[in-house]
Amino acid sequence: MKEKIRCVSLGAPSLHTRKNKDGSIIIKNNIEPDDWPDNIVQKLVFWTQQTPKKTFLAQRNNSSSWEEISYEDTLNKVKSLAYFLSKQDLSENNPVIILSGNDINHALLALACLYSNIPFSALSPAYSLFSDDFNRLENIKKILNPGYIFASDGKIFKNAIQKFSLNPEKIIVGENPLSGNIEINKIIQKYTSQKVDLAKTNGNDIAKFLFTSGSTGTPKAVIQTHRMLSSNISMAYKAYKFLKTEPPTLVDWMPWSHVAGGNKAFNLALYSGGSFYIDNGLPSENDFKKTIRNLTDISPSWYFNVPKGYEFLVKELKENENLSISFFKNLKILVYSGASMPTHIFESMDELAVKYAGEKIFFSAAYGASETAPMATMPSYQSNYARNIGIPQFGTQMKLVPFGDKYEVRLKGPHITPGYWKDKLNTKKSFDKEGFFKIGDALKFRDKSNPELGFYFDGRISENFKLNTGSWVSVGNVRSKLLDKLGGLAIDAIIVGEDQEYLSAFLIPNLSYCANLINLELRENKEMILSNQIIKNKILEALTDYKKNTNSKSQYIKKAVFFKETLSKSKGEITDKGSINQMKFILNRDQLVKKLFLNQLKEIISI
Repeated sequence: MKEKIRCVSLGAPSLHTRKNKDGSIIIKNNIEPDDWPDNIVQKLVFWTQQTPKKTFLAQRNNSSSWEEISYEDTLNKVKSLAYFLSKQDLSENNPVIILSGNDINHALLALACLYSNIPFSALSPAYSLFSDDFNRLENIKKILNPGYIFASDGKIFKNAIQKFSLNPEKIIVGENPLSGNIEINKIIQKYTSQKVDLAKTNGNDIAKFLFTSGSTGTPKAVIQTHRMLSSNISMAYKAYKFLKTEPPTLVDWMPWSHVAGGNKAFNLALYSGGSFYIDNGLPSENDFKKTIRNLTDISPSWYFNVPKGYEFLVKELKENENLSISFFKNLKILVYSGASMPTHIFESMDELAVKYAGEKIFFSAAYGASETAPMATMPSYQSNYARNIGIPQFGTQMKLVPFGDKYEVRLKGPHITPGYWKDKLNTKKSFDKEGFFKIGDALKFRDKSNPELGFYFDGRISENFKLNTGSWVSVGNVRSKLLDKLGGLAIDAIIVGEDQEYLSAFLIPNLSYCANLINLELRENKEMILSNQIIKNKILEALTDYKKNTNSKSQYIKKAVFFKETLSKSKGEITDKGSINQMKFILNRDQLVKKLFLNQLKEIISI
């Protein structure tokens, strides 16, 4: 008997398809999003009026208990900060820089900037804490010329603060102020009785800047207008229709310096009158323990993570009944982004949901980028398949341009960026003659005769390469198939082989899975676990099975080897979200790639 899916109300799309003479295909969602506010902070005002005492934000304090702040308290503190900011010389040419992980003070300062129509930019903590030379901070300083800086901790971010060379009194800190710095709580206390009206904005006003990962060069400052933020979250609110009657509870770690965390997750809670519990964990062997504790305490109704995070979560859900009971208790929908979801994780989550919830939970992908604010596609019940990214968002046009044996995707809608700050050249290059944004990805139909069944992500065009045979390699597709064949042996993989005769892969090991497979404890030597013959045989079986199911050299993997080192955040090999930047890895480790093809590495597994 086929298990049912927990019923949740989703927005119903209406797609129109048109094929152009040049072979491109236009797919438009004819249903427009609902009206959106000029300033998303209007929703903070609205929910303060409707549910003033309801928890909006919460985080663990120093004693590890939950510190909660209501909608009413949030708005009062935001107004105090907004009054202070409005008296400073701040603008799009002198914005506010935020140096912080996710915390309540970060949220208050960002909301205050939006309230007073002062642009800000939340920077990845990696730029400040893991950088070897602060080159990215130097570039950001040149691009933005900040007027004020907020740092969650003056001591932790001391070196980064100094790189901006601002007067000490223009540094706002959450704790551990340096000499001359202003403490955020003192600002709030000083101006608590001041009245300040929500600033008037137009859709073109800049709300914030988000920086790209810089995978193909220096990070660019993506302009985020008020229209982008409000229209996109209005689209999401309509796509997740059930939120109108069921405000969500989120337990979320996605960094606010990235579009998925700072725009989608945070703004979704704000827009729908939900509660946002800041998860201080990360999808890593050490830090995921914090996530387990948080998800055991708080039952989410809307849950968002990257595939790597779900990999860790599935393992813990299988072993921890209390966690599973709490996690599935109120869960309405699962959402992922950042990379393709391995089929075994998708299937495991289905099995766990049936066991603990009595029915499957709708598992939806989200697709987009910083330039699309981010949600470019929306889910539908017809697209509940692993890796299906859904269909074009409400009010969104998608252009599919033939590119070899796949389609390059381009997008148009109110949620698309007008371009990159102080970078006319890259702005111009990023749009075609019809005004469609060239996102740089490839998509493919699940069923070309029925677009409403959704699309599959088909890799970054910039990541794809040719073998010396002239055959194009779709890296994203190859990677996804390889991970499926490997089961849980690897968390991720880097596909290499440009200008070579065949493909090879560096495997990022799933150490705990491998250890359990051979009945060893994780405390055992990593080398001992990964060198075990049983593990090697399993990988060989996966590579062989992969080859049997393809006839093309451009698709299967001939050689694989575990990458046993730690990926470098400072060199851009891994993002704050835990995703691997394939291009940065290959660039940084070109000698290692050469050694793989010359058989100069230990323990290469080859077919």
